[in-house]
Amino acid sequence: MTPTTKLIEEPVLGRLVDTRQFNLSHLATPESLARRAVREALNGRAEKGRADDAVLVTDEIVGNAVRHAGGAVSLALGVYEHGAMIEVTDRGTDTTVIPSAPSAPLVGQDKLGLDGIDVESLPESGHGLFIVAQCATAWRVKRVEIGKAVIAVFVLPRRTT
Repeated sequence: MTPTTKLIEEPVLGRLVDTRQFNLSHLATPESLARRAVREALNGRAEKGRADDAVLVTDEIVGNAVRHAGGAVSLALGVYEHGAMIEVTDRGTDTTVIPSAPSAPLVGQDKLGLDGIDVESLPESGHGLFIVAQCATAWRVKRVEIGKAVIAVFVLPRRTT
């Protein structure tokens, strides 16, 4: 995976064409506004499946902020000629709890020879950042003044007609 900063600093994403900022701190369910904002920002700029990936990742990141960091504070969207950057800021400061590997297989169990696993015994949560890693071109966490920011970057092919 390409480092997030490299995607932004080099001309991979192209010229910045739109930026949007949203205050999420006052919302009971910020995921809804975040999903809608990303969908609207990418409308006509990306293939539907790739836009869906960005919406899913945004939902996961905002949901994690709500569940684990006392709530999301803000959402920043950067739309580029060939991509998008999504940044969710929260007040959480602990970046050590971010897992480095899934706690259980997520998909393709038969391909891995794991047919005997009882699916009902798998954890219901804890897979969000692995979804982020699979869907985003790159992602990272950085400390910011009020806590931390989770940033996901997407290279977005133009929508085909």
